[in-house]
Amino acid sequence: MKKILVALLLISGLASAQVRNIPNFTFVHMDNGANFTPSNLAAGKKTFFIFFDTECPHCFRSITEYNKNHLAMNNLNIVMVTRNMKDEAIDFLKKVGPVLYTKKNTVVVYDQYNQFIGKFLPKKYPSMFLFGPNRQLIFYSDEENDIPKLLELFKK
Repeated sequence: MKKILVALLLISGLASAQVRNIPNFTFVHMDNGANFTPSNLAAGKKTFFIFFDTECPHCFRSITEYNKNHLAMNNLNIVMVTRNMKDEAIDFLKKVGPVLYTKKNTVVVYDQYNQFIGKFLPKKYPSMFLFGPNRQLIFYSDEENDIPKLLELFKK
């Protein structure tokens, strides 16, 4: 019964507004297996989270577009979060976002502990969250059509 209640709360939370501040989380670096938490984010910068899945055609197109516009993302913390295993995720990113994923300000992390959905409350793939230097949400989107708007927000 308790599991059913927890599941209902998570489902009802998905319909509510997205997270307002960067929550506490623990993800795992794809490159070295180390934990990645909010304390690993460079202070004083906007932070952009992309929650993606390698089988998602919208993710493919979105990451391809961000890859083309990677220069607009130089002053951000970029956190690419997935539930896909390392080899699958890295192969996908090498194909669709080879420049973006290798930028020094980008980290690719695995949501090993299934925290992203419960803490960030995304609606679907890809979910894109832009937080300000104060760690408050500036913009959330799960639509490819919002990429130009996000690119403009990166510059401000």
